[in-house]
Amino acid sequence: MKHSLCKHRFPCQPPHGSILRPGDCTGCGITYRDHQAELRRQEEALIVGSSRDGQCPNCGHTRRLFRFQPPAQPWHSPHEEMPVSFLCMGCYNTAVDTHDAMVTQAFEGAAA
Repeated sequence: MKHSLCKHRFPCQPPHGSILRPGDCTGCGITYRDHQAELRRQEEALIVGSSRDGQCPNCGHTRRLFRFQPPAQPWHSPHEEMPVSFLCMGCYNTAVDTHDAMVTQAFEGAAA
């Protein structure tokens, strides 16, 4: 396993990159796309690796429970830790959809 101690910096000003297409890391050269893929892989590994059997606190069914932690949003303080819960797959999907809808509504409200 390869570990990087680089504090990735992706240029987002021309000619090295842009806001929509950041350039490669100035420290180690990893592409922005590869960095995002690695972050997603780590998040998925945490969700699946910490799963366990138990009773879902939302629906009460005894099933496989997966770690759900809503992602931090711009209006949260940088050191604020979002609450973690363990939900069955159905409740997990509902929680993700509800969170996404809330964030979309907040951004649409701010843009209006």
